[in-house]
Amino acid sequence: MPYNRDAVPRHLRAPRVLPAIDERLVMPGSGIEILDGEVLKVPGADPPHARGHAALAYVLGAHTARGFVAVVDMLTRTSEDSDFAPDASIYPEGPDPDTGGRRLEVIAFEVVSKQRLAVPTKKARELARRGVRRVLALVLAKERVLEWDRRLGRWRPMHRDEVIEDVCLEPALPVRVLLDTAGADAAVLAAIEARRPELVERLRAAAEARGEARGEARAREVERTRLAASVRAALAALGVTPGPAGERVLTHGTLEELHGLLAGAIRER
Repeated sequence: MPYNRDAVPRHLRAPRVLPAIDERLVMPGSGIEILDGEVLKVPGADPPHARGHAALAYVLGAHTARGFVAVVDMLTRTSEDSDFAPDASIYPEGPDPDTGGRRLEVIAFEVVSKQRLAVPTKKARELARRGVRRVLALVLAKERVLEWDRRLGRWRPMHRDEVIEDVCLEPALPVRVLLDTAGADAAVLAAIEARRPELVERLRAAAEARGEARGEARAREVERTRLAASVRAALAALGVTPGPAGERVLTHGTLEELHGLLAGAIRER
């Protein structure tokens, strides 16, 4: 059912100033979108879509360059009669100099599981008209990534070995990672290492320190076990039967306590 649609056909309407991208037609969080004047109920995500959505957000968050913000399900007003939320998008930090609100996305993603491409295609066209530079679709069932070609007005399949290079992405995002969730962790770690080498170095140094500490602790435990056995044998040779306190030292005592136990037994004898 049309929503606030002019009676005059679109191609005959007089040019109008577009509303701000954060000027709402729908209530955020209502589960409603408006696309080309049609009210759409956003369905609950099926498991493949939900997993793809989460994996996309995970990878995008790690690859977002400084000065940009990665978001999911953020409403964008693309025209007088369209207000909908791409599954994920990236936009520049800071207020828009003209409106004072947020700035327009530079790249947007749609996750397609069971639905046909008709609605994502309409959304891609709307986003491109509004000025979003790049729109991509992850077609999970076919394990494909598509990019909207604004010049031809259609989707272009991307090869799995391509990378998505953009000023908002650091480093470039491999297409393969968007389809292979098993490789997401490695891609995220590589992205963090490229963007925050000092953080990775601190983590490595901390891991090495923990490893050294564990190695020293193991060495001390081996030494303690051997010394406890030697002290027990020496006590037996002296004819000393350790009491409860002595047993505690033999079982859990430190090197210093073991040496003290043996020295005390020798003094008593």
